Amino acid sequence: MKIIGTTEISFEIEKILNKAEKFLVLVTPYLKLNQRIKVRLSDAFKRVDNIYILHREKELNYNEANWLKSFDNIKIFPIKNLHSKIYLNEDSLLISSMNLYEYSQVNNHEIGVKMNYSDDTKEYNDTLNEIRIILESQYASSTHNFEEILETTENYSMSRLFSELNNKYSFRNFRKGSQSLYEYISDKSRVLVEFDESELYQDKTAVLRSTELGKERYQILRKELKKLSN
Repeated sequence: MKIIGTTEISFEIEKILNKAEKFLVLVTPYLKLNQRIKVRLSDAFKRVDNIYILHREKELNYNEANWLKSFDNIKIFPIKNLHSKIYLNEDSLLISSMNLYEYSQVNNHEIGVKMNYSDDTKEYNDTLNEIRIILESQYASSTHNFEEILETTENYSMSRLFSELNNKYSFRNFRKGSQSLYEYISDKSRVLVEFDESELYQDKTAVLRSTELGKERYQILRKELKKLSN
């Protein structure tokens, strides 16, 4: 997590646009775009399938609205009294005082907080959840379907599952010896769900901690492994 100023904020917004692949979320009360940022946005809109734009109700001008609506992969949500400014893709997030507004980039003194999903996972996910709350204050979840982005960023790794089980439960059938608790959990996991060869340690005694289980396998293992605990 890093605090940044006006010049770097503009640079980070462009970087978020340039590097977006899975999704892009822009929360900005006011949009008044210069040609350079419009080109960056256009490139991102053509590349990324899942795009959310939240703006302040009645503050999107006719030309900007028509331009945005020319892209059929953009979901646009007018929000009453919106004051938040947040820009993010699947890897990076910026909370800032700066609108996506040329005047702000040139004339104002701005400040922002930059974070990365890999280093600031909790804060990143907390911010996504706050965006969901903003949307649901005005729209039904079936209207905005923001959960599809929350699902994308959820951590369903073997490492997280093991930590969750180890912190919450003890296991009655595990006896300390030559086998670690992680190997014990791995033995049970390999019986319960299918793993590829690449997801196992070389000696096949344990699952790689970095393995991304996905939601379905994660939920099955959490439910079944809890049954082995005291």
